[in-house]
Amino acid sequence: MNTRTDIIRWWEVRRYSFNALLLAVGFASWLLLMIAGSAAVEPGHDFVEPLSMFNVIVIPILLANIFYTLGWMADIVLYSGRPRIRLYKSVLIFTAVLTAIPGTWAVVAWLMTVFTGRKLD
Repeated sequence: MNTRTDIIRWWEVRRYSFNALLLAVGFASWLLLMIAGSAAVEPGHDFVEPLSMFNVIVIPILLANIFYTLGWMADIVLYSGRPRIRLYKSVLIFTAVLTAIPGTWAVVAWLMTVFTGRKLD
């Protein structure tokens, strides 16, 4: 049987790989934002303000790590003697989707311009 400290340790050992996955998803989202977003707007316009790009990268990572910490906190509160792998996977999927939203948004905007034939202002 694991102690609550063991459960925290179990979660924290996985935080590095969790963040590595989110970094990869975040980088892909950023590339989509830059490429698809630029293709969706008229020349000379920005799809996203350059200064707000910092927020597009940093805020999802901060939120993801907050949700990650809430995951092991919930695991301790609902303590059953072992880590909940489903809870870990749920946190991982939820935060990966959260991190992918900006890139997905850019692709949707680009597809709208492709189908309508009009670029965004």
